[in-house]
Amino acid sequence: MKERRLSKANWLGKGLYVLSLVFLTFGLFSIGWVVWPAPREAVTINLPAGVLPGAPTGETYASLTDYTLSVTWPGWLRAGEEGNIEVYLSEDEENLIEVDDRPVQVVMVQPNVGSLSIEPSGQLQASMGPGQDLVLTWQISGIEPRDHPGEMVVAFGFYDDALGELVTVPVAVVDIEVKIIRLFGLGSQLILWFGLIGLVFWGALFLFGRMIQKKLE
Repeated sequence: MKERRLSKANWLGKGLYVLSLVFLTFGLFSIGWVVWPAPREAVTINLPAGVLPGAPTGETYASLTDYTLSVTWPGWLRAGEEGNIEVYLSEDEENLIEVDDRPVQVVMVQPNVGSLSIEPSGQLQASMGPGQDLVLTWQISGIEPRDHPGEMVVAFGFYDDALGELVTVPVAVVDIEVKIIRLFGLGSQLILWFGLIGLVFWGALFLFGRMIQKKLE
């Protein structure tokens, strides 16, 4: 009878140990899913100096020098999580045009990314002087788990004395897409809590199983 009880207790200890490993695997997987960094997508475009192809017919609006445009964004985001889109514009040093008293280049950038929340919203305008670089960043987030296609529109601005206003000439349109994902249909905060609870259960079951096995020794 005693041997039978010892056998049952031994199997219980082993069962608790195996169950604890299940909770450990679930906990580590859940937490890993939450903290795993999203991959970054990137596009780089060269903008040569000279008359812009998008300029109105008969106008000679031109880029002041050669520029390199880089746009980066997250390939995916967890639902409710924030990411950033970054635009980097710099002069091409290899083909830099040195001109005395070169005026500033007015730059307008506007992201449009489906139904994602984006801050700041609308178009941003900045001026680039000779030798300066331009870095613009937007924070994005979303809830609906699906692909969210969009675009980043970059334009140069030129003041027209005759019209008395700033004329916008598009220089690049970069297609971007951000995928919003969920695990088990849940957001990252709940998954993180489930992961932590899984680790707590792992610890409790492991210690309880060890206590049972210790009594059998």
